[in-house]
This record gives sequence, structure tokens and C-alpha cells, in this order.
Amino acid sequence: MENQSPETYVKLTIFIGIFAVGFIGNLLTIIVIYRKGQTRSPYQLLVLNLASSDLLFILSAPPTTSYELFAVIGKSQFYCRVVTPMVTMFYFLSIFTITSMAIQRCRSIVLPYRPNLSKKMMYAWIAAIWFLSFIIILPLAIVTELNEKSQCEENWPSFSHRQAYTMALFLLQYLIPLIIIATIYVKIARRLLSAEVSLSRERNASFTTDEQKAAEARRIKTRNQAIRTLAVVVIVFAICLFPGQISWMLMDFGGGGKALKKAVASLLAFSNVLDMLHACVNPVIYCLLNERYRKEYINCLVYLFRCNRENN
Repeated sequence: MENQSPETYVKLTIFIGIFAVGFIGNLLTIIVIYRKGQTRSPYQLLVLNLASSDLLFILSAPPTTSYELFAVIGKSQFYCRVVTPMVTMFYFLSIFTITSMAIQRCRSIVLPYRPNLSKKMMYAWIAAIWFLSFIIILPLAIVTELNEKSQCEENWPSFSHRQAYTMALFLLQYLIPLIIIATIYVKIARRLLSAEVSLSRERNASFTTDEQKAAEARRIKTRNQAIRTLAVVVIVFAICLFPGQISWMLMDFGGGGKALKKAVASLLAFSNVLDMLHACVNPVIYCLLNERYRKEYINCLVYLFRCNRENN
């Protein structure tokens, strides 16, 4: 601890900050939605699943990364084949849930006349997300072993197998979800804008009082906030996940070389921070930007504060 560089303590401070914000934000989201009981909507079940997967990721990634700044974790075969792949699984759960939330928003806004999914169907959808995430990381759990240096190492039958798996992860973790999310949210934004234009033409002539004009202004503000939120979702997803995906692609398809390996190592270290940050900001994007959720967050914090004072 005494011989550590200032850079190490800067990293530790960043990891602690990410852990604190991510833990509190995701935990509050879980509490707020759980308290709704039977009134939870199918979409809120997806938000609950996102917060749960992000919380699991926050509980696993930052603590282990912080610990390894100062010491090496004593790894075992169980750690290599279960713990390490599980972190990747939580990563997949978050990505697949965000994609599912985009699909559900599209159904409710672009296709409003289609029947909504029932809670039973949504539970089945979420179960499918967990099952698919488990199946995808299963090969990683099979080939990862503890080597002679007590480090986890992927032992693929051939380098081509490793490349194929890396490409599959790139497509499933990043490219395909990004295309789906971006396409859907562009479609939603266009629908909101076109609906706004048609409604404005019909209502402008009938707006005679200040109250009606104020109501219209609030509606426009809500629409603009929804479009901004959609844009933030796509931009944050693309930026936070891009460095990590590029790092692994360069590692397996870059052709080697000391300069490239050094650049990839630096990029991976940076991407780890962005991956954790993404799990940290999801509650902000999906909940805190929503006025109704903000009020419920505040009520939850007040309730917890009162309970703490009563216990003391």
C-alpha cells in the first residue's frame, strides 16, 4: 500500500465513486419498483431486471478491480470457471435488457393498437434473457482454466475458435444491440415528431385560453424530454461499450506487435472504467430523467432516512 503510485489511488477513487453511485442508484431503482407490488407494469419489470443485473455487475467488477490494484486475487479453478464468466453474464443481461426495453417502447408508441404483453409473458421474456446470457458465456466457462502462474487463461482448441467467439461477442454484445436500439429510437422519435405536427395543426386554432396554451407547452416539453432521453440512451451505449469491444477485436485480429499490445492494454483498462460507468448511469437515464420516478426516489430516500432515525 505504501509504495503505490498516485495513479493507483486516483483509479481507486474512481472505482469507489462508481461503486457508490451505481450501488445506490440501482438499489433505489429496485426498491422503488418493488414497492409497486402488483401494480408493476411489464415495462417496469424490465427496468427492475436492468437494475438487478447492473447491481450484480457493480457488486462484482469494481471490488475485484480495486483489490487487484494492490494485490493479486488468489484464483482457483472455481474462480476461473464460474466467477469470471458470471461477470460477463451480468454484462450480457444488462445489454439484452436495454435492447428489450427499446423493443417494448416501440410496441407501445409506434404500434399502440397492438395488445400489450402480459406480466406472465414478460416474466417468460426475462427468463429467456437470463437463459440466453448463460448459454452465450457457457463456452467461456468451459475453456477458462487456472494456469501454472495461478491466472485464468482461455484454452481454446485453436486460435480460430477464439477469434470466432470474440467476433460472436462483438456482434451479440455491441453491434446487433446498437443497431436495434438506434433503429427503434429513431423510429420512435419520428413518430413523436409526426404526431406532434398533426396534433398542433388541429389544436392551434382551438387554443384560446392561457391554460390551454400552458398545457400544450408542457406536452411539448414532455415530448422533447422523451426524445432527448432516447438520444442519450443510444449515445451512452455506443460510447461506453465501444472501447472494450474494439480492444478485444484488436487483441485477436490485430496481428500482434509490442506497440499494439501496449495500446490494447491501455484501452482495456480504460474500457473497464466505461463498462462500470455504463452500469452506473443506467438508473440515471431510465429513472432519474423521469419526473415521476424522481419523486418516488425522493420519497424512498425520505422513508429510509426516517427508518434510520427511528432505529437510532
